[in-house]
Parts: sequence; structure tokens; C-alpha cells
Amino acid sequence: MRKILILLALVSILTGCVTMAKEHESYSWTKHRIIAHAAGGIKGKDYTNSEEAFINSYNNGYKLIEVDLSLTSDGKLVARHGWNEPYGQDFNADSKALTYKEFMGLPYYKEYTPMDLNKVLNLLKEHPEVYILLDGKVSSAEDTEELYEKVGEAIEEIDEAIIHRLIPQMYYKEDLDIIRSYGFHDVMYIVGREQYSGKSIAAFCIENDIKAVGLSWIRASETLIEVLSKHGIVSYIYTINDPAEMYSYFEIGVHGFYTDYIMPDEIEDTH
Repeated sequence: MRKILILLALVSILTGCVTMAKEHESYSWTKHRIIAHAAGGIKGKDYTNSEEAFINSYNNGYKLIEVDLSLTSDGKLVARHGWNEPYGQDFNADSKALTYKEFMGLPYYKEYTPMDLNKVLNLLKEHPEVYILLDGKVSSAEDTEELYEKVGEAIEEIDEAIIHRLIPQMYYKEDLDIIRSYGFHDVMYIVGREQYSGKSIAAFCIENDIKAVGLSWIRASETLIEVLSKHGIVSYIYTINDPAEMYSYFEIGVHGFYTDYIMPDEIEDTH
């Protein structure tokens, strides 16, 4: 009997290891087609990146949630879509960053809670089926290096299983080495800030094991989508809030979308 119990325990452990391997398989998150943009819209408000927006997106079935990251004037990482617009916070936006204390003390629309990166990481711990796409608000590879140095500090003590569920978005080819130097593998390559063709994107992605590309709807041509799909590279279009428009993109091979308000079960049940 003891031998049987030991055997069953070993089988259980091995099964658990296989399950974890599948969960963390490279780019397994792309099975989900809908991404909550800027933590998702809430009560008609978007771009808040707030705690309530995140929880609302989770409760609505999103498994992919994008969170914007910006640096405060005193060098802290917070969940914010840059500093050019107030997005419901009570300050005169002029591209000048707030201090960390100022930002955290200004609820969006007087009711939604601002988040820093540590809060985002805690939410990831609390919701183990969710992946977070990190959208660093950068304008150069140098900015990326500064931002990810802070990200690296924040994740030093974080369990590797959680880090696997952080998906950096990259805008410049030079970003890749910076991002991967902090232990990340999967990325979403946002195309458009550098010169490109379908062939050049595919070649870069194949060479660097990148299997997901983000495109603005303006750039989402059938030819480009076809070239990417041919090489097993999935495309996500941003930001679409009309189901009919989404279906028109599905017809040319687009894989998924960033959205503020479309619920995942409205789309994923049929594709």
C-alpha cells in the first residue's frame, strides 16, 4: 500500500509539473484574443489604468490586460498613459510628470484608484490566470532602458511563475535585448515607429522568436497580415470598440484586438 501511495504522489507531482509547463509555454497567452486596453474601460471612462478598471476587466472575463507604465518626476513607476492628458485626474497636463505622491493622491474622475507597479504585481499574484501586457510610455531605446531598469528592480524578488505572466510591449528593435536582459522572453512587438515591410517584420520576429505583433488599424493591411500569419506570427489590432469592425478584421486573418469595452465572450466564443 505504501508503494502505491508513493507512486500516486509521484504521478501527481509529475502531472503538476506538466500542467505548469503548459501554463508557461512560450506565447500560450495568445490563445486569448481580446486585450483590455489601459486596464479596460469602466462606466464609460477609459485610459484610467486604475485598480477598479483592472478588477472590472477581470470580472468581465479578460485574461489579457494591458497596463501603461510611466515614470513620475521622482523616478517611480506608475500605471499611467503618459503625462500629456489628465484622463480624469485633476491637474493641468502639459507633459510634465507629477511626483509619485501627487499622482497617487489624485483619483481618476474622483473615484478610481491610481496604481503603481507594485500594486500591478500584487494584482497579478491575486489573479493567477491573468497576463499583463506592459506598455512602457517611451520614445526611444534609451527611455526603454531607463524604464526597464526600474521594472527589473521591482521584480527582483518576484516568483518566476509571475514574471512569465508579464508581457512587455516593445516599439524599437533595440528594445529587445534590454527587455530580455531582465528575464523576459515573450514580447508584443508594436510595429510602426520604425521603417518596416511585411518581410522585414517577419524576418526579425523569426530570428528573435517573437510570435505576436501589435498594429494600429491603419497599418492592418491584408497583405501584411497574410505575411505574418504565414510565419506563425499572430497580430493584434488596437484599439477597436466595434464588434462588426472586429469581424471585418477577422476575415483578413487578424488574430485579436485591444479594446476598451468589448467583452471577451462576445468574440472568443465564436473564434
